[in-house]
Amino acid sequence: MLTLLKVGHCFHPEAMVMQGHSWKSMQFPAYVGLIKHPTLGYVLFDTGYAKRFIQATQPFPERLYRSLTPMHLCDKEQLVTQLAFRGIDANEIKTIFISHFHADHIAGLMDFSQAEFICSRAALNAINDTSRFKGLLKGYLPKLLPNDFTRRCRFIEDSQPLNLSYHYAPFHLGYDLFNDGSMLAISLPGHAAGHFGLLLEHSQKTAFLIGDACWTQEAYTQGARPNKLAHIIMDDGQAYLNTLEKLSHLYARNKDIVLIPSHCKKTIEALTL
Repeated sequence: MLTLLKVGHCFHPEAMVMQGHSWKSMQFPAYVGLIKHPTLGYVLFDTGYAKRFIQATQPFPERLYRSLTPMHLCDKEQLVTQLAFRGIDANEIKTIFISHFHADHIAGLMDFSQAEFICSRAALNAINDTSRFKGLLKGYLPKLLPNDFTRRCRFIEDSQPLNLSYHYAPFHLGYDLFNDGSMLAISLPGHAAGHFGLLLEHSQKTAFLIGDACWTQEAYTQGARPNKLAHIIMDDGQAYLNTLEKLSHLYARNKDIVLIPSHCKKTIEALTL
């Protein structure tokens, strides 16, 4: 079972994610996936924003991050509040899958003291080994990581690799996170180092949580591409475009797979009608 929760949003020019569009400010909601595993309990796909993002971006130069992508998070949208509304205590969250380490995906990690973290080894190396200024340019805020993060994490790459069926072409390799086929991590390179998505069954279809492999559904349905300026924050701009092409091919050939970008309001609204 998959539930999508909006945990804050930021604003950024529309033309940055869809080249040729207006430069007016566009809202980008931060969606989190709440997944109920049949035996392991609750799993989160990312955590969205948290109020500590404001604290982490108080000093200079981190304040530039907040200025370029102004964030809004009301009290009722905080992830722990939304979970409590559903009768779920933060300590019941035993696993958090991290698509990548940009602040709008990890700001809530500290709220889950009992959770194991699953991430890419390459992704963790990137946030740990990058200098403060270069890391900021790439969207990293290391202060958002719990002090015991390394002790509590395991790496996607250490999970069982599986060859995917032709239904998922042009994607051919997945990592079986729990050795039961319930959730498969798929590499989606380009946007950030070690960026991964997650395949799982949902409502008799396959949901593909693709993080920031694209920002809007127009990228894989209409061929919309980001402004070249957006490549500055990316790990590899050409790899990002290659991933978009693969997502477009997957969408065109298999409508039973629902692609879910982390920031696309249209996608979520269509799923919740």
